[in-house]
Amino acid sequence: MRSCDFILFGQGNYNTLGVLHELAEINASPLILSVGNPKDIQNGNIIGYSKFANNIIEVDSDEEGLEWILAHKDEFPNGTVIYPTSDTIERLLDNNFGILAGKFRFPNAGQEGKVSSLMDKHRQTDLAKQAGIRILDSQYSNTPDFSFNKVKYPCMVKPLNSTEGTKGDMKVCHNGHELREALANGRHTKNFIVQQYIENEADLLFLGVAFSDGDVWIPAVVIKPGVSPTGEYTHAIISTDIGKYLPEKNEVAQFVRSLGYKGPFSIEFGLEKGKNYFFEINLRNDGTSHYPLSAGVNIAAAYISDKPQQQISNTEYEMIDEVGDIRRVLYKELTFGRWFKSFRKAGSYRFYHKGDRGLIFPLTRMFLSRFTDKFKRIISR
Repeated sequence: MRSCDFILFGQGNYNTLGVLHELAEINASPLILSVGNPKDIQNGNIIGYSKFANNIIEVDSDEEGLEWILAHKDEFPNGTVIYPTSDTIERLLDNNFGILAGKFRFPNAGQEGKVSSLMDKHRQTDLAKQAGIRILDSQYSNTPDFSFNKVKYPCMVKPLNSTEGTKGDMKVCHNGHELREALANGRHTKNFIVQQYIENEADLLFLGVAFSDGDVWIPAVVIKPGVSPTGEYTHAIISTDIGKYLPEKNEVAQFVRSLGYKGPFSIEFGLEKGKNYFFEINLRNDGTSHYPLSAGVNIAAAYISDKPQQQISNTEYEMIDEVGDIRRVLYKELTFGRWFKSFRKAGSYRFYHKGDRGLIFPLTRMFLSRFTDKFKRIISR
């Protein structure tokens, strides 16, 4: 693959960096369209320090990035891949399907605006149910039949569309008063899904690719066993033993095919008492897609070749956020010794890649900065 055959489009954070590492595994050198400064460590942008980042164009916004692509489209061969690493960029490409599809290949559902419509959790949940997947009892705040009297507490409130809300709009509500406040005080959206709340033993995030021939490949799962008091996941188990964790594999494949979507995806379930409950599907590259690289799973490479990888053996290992996980020590979730042992034996990391040693110094700076900030906040309480 020539460097001009692949445009990696996103902020310079761990998500885009992870895809760059996936591409390095197949000796592909993409053009990186970086939204914002690719060396803005304070905001988590580190891709500019990677030895694999040989061709970077910096833009100030998603829209400016699209304008750049359109202004330079004649410089790229037909079939050039545009690989988005955020919901907002995926939606931007999707809403410009008509002017991009003849020249570029990117995750899409075959017509303009369809992926954007599929980001609606109401529609996702209905289609998952039709495919025979276990769902949570749900209501939608923007429908005429929404009723506070039908809500069972506690409940979970989430933005209906991932591009119109943030995790900060997600709330667990224990009574009607809390629910009314959550619905009224959404900072980024007023459209919510109100779902049955389960005692979530683990989040199961299954990574996959939907291919042009209709095949659906699900090679790995990210098992998030617990949430830190910071509200962020900093460690997980990576497994390629899909049969062990996804008895609904056939139903999930049917569900993905029903969307008409072609491209990388992740589908998330909550686990309670041995049962998987559908949460949502993300129709774009997931920020965890590089975690199973050590198991031989390469999501970006599979999308480029438009076919699944073969002969992936079952394996499991731990992933650690090498910058954020030390906070578990500060919050006394575990001792420094136990943390260091887990850090040493981890099979994958949020930022680091063994072939990209130039990241060590900027990652150390990021680690020290965040460690110091977090320590100051703790001792000031």
